[in-house]
Amino acid sequence: MPRTINLLVIHCADTPNGRWTTTGDINGWHRARGFRRQSAARSACNPALDAIGYHFVIYTDGTRATGRAPDEVGAHVAGQNAHSLGICLVGTDRFSAIQWAHLAVLVRDLCTRYGIPLEPADTGAQVLRGVIGHGEIPGTAKRCPGFSVREWLQRGMTPDPQHILLPKGQS
Repeated sequence: MPRTINLLVIHCADTPNGRWTTTGDINGWHRARGFRRQSAARSACNPALDAIGYHFVIYTDGTRATGRAPDEVGAHVAGQNAHSLGICLVGTDRFSAIQWAHLAVLVRDLCTRYGIPLEPADTGAQVLRGVIGHGEIPGTAKRCPGFSVREWLQRGMTPDPQHILLPKGQS
């Protein structure tokens, strides 16, 4: 039976901005932290990724990679995994224009597919519904991702220029 999804949680990989990082790299970090995937879920989706906690990763070139299957409970935000999907942007606080564009497309698509409100999650609600940054969840000490998801949504999914990673040689 598919699980109920009512929350999208946006993360960053906490890697140097612009550095190439893959789901394999993230999988290794999550394995080192003790994360593990169920063998049945692994056999159905990305069997080489035995520990990754995210469902989607957006690389610096905009490519969207999958980690866990959407029906698989993630390991990306304590207390919210059972009803959420985790999206990770490679970088820390500045992302390429193509990453931003692909994030907006993915968030819109997932909100439509799962009936999630395309709005910031109400952090005072009993059950979080909507879209939120990992660090915006009450009780989370991390500053992740390195931008305000609430403000990004309020700007119509337009990134603040200070969070756009420009190609080398451009300032």
